[in-house]
Amino acid sequence: MAATSPVDVVRAHYEAIRRHDRTALMATLAEDVDWQVVGPATLPFGGNYRGRAEAQRFFSMIAGACEVLAFAVDRMVADGDTVIVFGHEHFRVRATGRNWNTDWVQVHTVRDGAICRFREYTDTAAIAAAFA
Repeated sequence: MAATSPVDVVRAHYEAIRRHDRTALMATLAEDVDWQVVGPATLPFGGNYRGRAEAQRFFSMIAGACEVLAFAVDRMVADGDTVIVFGHEHFRVRATGRNWNTDWVQVHTVRDGAICRFREYTDTAAIAAAFA
């Protein structure tokens, strides 16, 4: 991967998301990535995903279940190998037609030029309600 600093890696990750480039997106993740969306069991894509294949499954679930109306990074803060990203999103659930519009914080840990750990903190009640 050409990116060198943890911030460069995380920027490349979000740029791949913006371009809908699944190959480039997966290339920003370590083979053994520990991916977690913190939330209740009612959150359809919440939970832990271990490794690139599981992370791929996470992104496929989101893409299949939701239409992205807005997804944006507002600010990044870095400390060593940790990059904290503040952003917001507006999604529509395909099955229900309901939307959620919320802010989030995503915490990335970068090792050897790839994201090895990810945690997302957001308004999971709003997301779960959109799926209900």
